[in-house]
Amino acid sequence: MNKLLVLLYLCVSCAALAQTNVKKELKAIETLEQAQDYIGEKQTRKKKILVFNTEKHQTSLAKELLEMPVGFTKTDRTQFKKTHYKIVKKENEPHYRIIYIFFDGNKMLVSEIYELRKTIMAKYNRGVDFGDLAKKYSMATNARKGGDSGWVKDGQLPIEIEEEANDLKHELDAIFDVGITDDNGFYIVKKTHRLKIIKEVYVLKVQETID
Repeated sequence: MNKLLVLLYLCVSCAALAQTNVKKELKAIETLEQAQDYIGEKQTRKKKILVFNTEKHQTSLAKELLEMPVGFTKTDRTQFKKTHYKIVKKENEPHYRIIYIFFDGNKMLVSEIYELRKTIMAKYNRGVDFGDLAKKYSMATNARKGGDSGWVKDGQLPIEIEEEANDLKHELDAIFDVGITDDNGFYIVKKTHRLKIIKEVYVLKVQETID
C-alpha cells in the first residue's frame, strides 16, 4: 500500500513539475523570434504559431486574443489538457485585395494564353462578372472563390503583383496584366479594394496534457 501511495505521489509530482516548466518556458518567451525558436523547425498540433486578424477571424477566441496586450497569456482548460495562448506580437499592417485569373505558362503556350485573354476580356466587356470568369478559366487554387485573393499583405503574393496592385495609376476596378518570370505565370488582375490597415496578432499556442 505504501508503495502505491509513493507511486501516485511521484506521478502527481511529475505532472505538476511538467506544468510548472511549461509556465516558466512561456514566461521567458517575449518575442516572435523566441517563439519560433521554441517551436523549432516543425510546428505540431501541440506547439504552433497562429496569426489572427480583424478581417478574417471573427470567433470569440480570436476577438479576445486581438484585444490582449503583448506578453499576456490566456489559458483554456479541459478535463484532459491545458491550452495556452501567448501574445508574442501585434501590428497594424497595410493589406490589399484583388481578384485574378491565373494561367500556368508551363502548361500552356504563350499564344494560347493571349487568345484566351482576348476571349475573357470580350466576355467581361459584354457584362460577364470577372469573378465568374475566374471560376471558369483560372488555373489557380482560388478559382472556386472567383479568384478572390482575400486581404493579403506584402510577401504573400508575387512581388510583381504587389507592385502593380499598389500602384496608384490603377484605379478601383482597373484590369491589368502581370507576368511572373519565376513561375512562368500570367495573371489578369482586377483591383477591387484600396489599401486597408488591419490589426494582426501573433499567438504562440502550446498544449499540455493533464495526467
